[in-house]
This record gives sequence, structure tokens and C-alpha cells, in this order.
Amino acid sequence: MPDERNFRDKLAQFGSDARDKAEKLKRNAVDSSKKMAEKVKLQNTIRHAEAKLNEIYLAIGKKYEEIYGSKNAPEFVNFMVEIADVKAQIAAAKAELSNLDNASACPNCKKYVMEHQKFCPYCGTKLIESVDGVVIDSDSE
Repeated sequence: MPDERNFRDKLAQFGSDARDKAEKLKRNAVDSSKKMAEKVKLQNTIRHAEAKLNEIYLAIGKKYEEIYGSKNAPEFVNFMVEIADVKAQIAAAKAELSNLDNASACPNCKKYVMEHQKFCPYCGTKLIESVDGVVIDSDSE
């Protein structure tokens, strides 16, 4: 009987150890999940803050270009040349798009609108068609 008792004690100890290890694994898994969720939350916070920061930098750059345009510091000349090139590409693409879509520039906001539209979808100006393209309706002036 001492062997049986010894076996039962060892079996009980094994069960107790197994429960302790399972509980520890469970706690570690819960802690890891909480930690991972917090990391994801913080990463999202960082990502949103960085996006906001980039929006601010963009606004600063746009404002600088509006204010100083051609009379800027030498270190900005290359940026201004690139901006001029990109603006020219945009204007060319818009003109090409206008030809493809039968669109004309709104006389008020200068954005392209389809010729069949009665109002500019961007600024709300009432439009009429003319031989040369879109003009402001005489009733709206």
C-alpha cells in the first residue's frame, strides 16, 4: 500500500503541477492578448498622428508656395520647379479629360463640368451652354 499511496501522491502532485502550468499559460495568453491590443491601439494612434502631421506639413508647403511662389529661398527652388511641372501636367491632363468628356471649365471656380449640367457641382453656379463652352447664366448675375 505504501507504493499505491506514493503513486497517488505523485499523481496528485502531477495534477496540481499541470493545473498550475495551465493557469500560468492562461494568464500569459491573456496578458499577451492585452499587450497586443494595447500595441495595436498605440500603433493606430501613432499612424493617425503621423497622418495629421503630414497634412500640416502639406498645408505649410501650400501656404509657402502661395505666399512666396517665385521669390523663394534658394533651397526651395527645386521644389518650386517640381510644383510648376506637376501643375502643368495636371492642367494638360484636365484639358485632355475635358475633350474626352465634353466638359468645360466653370467660369466661376474654373473646375471642369459636363456641358449638360445646369449647375456647377463644385460651386453651385448656374450654367448655360454657349457655342464656346459653359458661361454664367444671365439670370444669376
